[in-house]
Amino acid sequence: MTASRDFEQTVRMAVRFSDLDVAGHVNNVAWMRFVQVGVSQVLAARRAGASGRPGHAWDHRERGWLWADVRYHRAVREAGTPITVRAWAVDHRDGVLVACEVGAGTPDGRLVGCVTAQVRVGPPGPAGLPARATARLGPGPAPPAGQWPWSLVVPVRPTDQAHGGSLAPLGAADLLQEARHDAVSSWRHGIDGRLVVARTVLELTQASLGTRIRLDSRCSRIGRASFDLASRAVELASGAVVVSSTTRVARIRSDSDQSAAPWSAAERALLSEVQRGVGPGSPGPVAPIGHAPSGGCGQMDI
Repeated sequence: MTASRDFEQTVRMAVRFSDLDVAGHVNNVAWMRFVQVGVSQVLAARRAGASGRPGHAWDHRERGWLWADVRYHRAVREAGTPITVRAWAVDHRDGVLVACEVGAGTPDGRLVGCVTAQVRVGPPGPAGLPARATARLGPGPAPPAGQWPWSLVVPVRPTDQAHGGSLAPLGAADLLQEARHDAVSSWRHGIDGRLVVARTVLELTQASLGTRIRLDSRCSRIGRASFDLASRAVELASGAVVVSSTTRVARIRSDSDQSAAPWSAAERALLSEVQRGVGPGSPGPVAPIGHAPSGGCGQMDI
């Protein structure tokens, strides 16, 4: 990341009641909405200023999200909480990288950081990501490939699409939340404490409106007090992978004590079974076509 902040934008918003999940926290899709607003403002400013800057030709209508890395640092529980979004552009060889910071106002007037994100935008790529690709959370060897024990079939809705047929970031976030919920709900009862989404990396490409996609998930890594859940969205007709994502789910002690809560021996054994696909989360029938009620997903808490 460079120190310069080209086309930096600041947007002030507020938490809506519809942004809260059943546990009363701002959900992941709402956080993605705040990030999307910041990214859109930067792209609009860059497009408006491109004509006078050599090498900055820009057509906002032909640009879409290709990759995003979103990190969640702090939960927010109150509707009406002031939100400040700051975003700026960084030139990138494969498009433009937009950095974003989302903060929440406190009663004493301070601003606390809640979410940071990096989003790479560019022209929509070809339909389908590499079949074996898995969005990575960082350097190091890729996790070993495995089965996809959890599957959910849904159609691509009009709200899931963006410019040029690419998947919209909010649509992808909603689909991935359904995949996470489908995977975790079958064995969540065996783990105590509060599980939160700590980080999500995703790649997305084009998907046809109305096509049926299968959301696959598997546990790809077990940490001291976290696990990684790899997910993908596959078009049933073509077999093309249209979303690839890895989400780090962490366990914290409580809202007031957000330090990591390590797994017990029994919990680690359960997670190891889940990772192998032989425990409570072992393969089952594909769910009926349709989208789960988003309000029941617990989108910041799982």
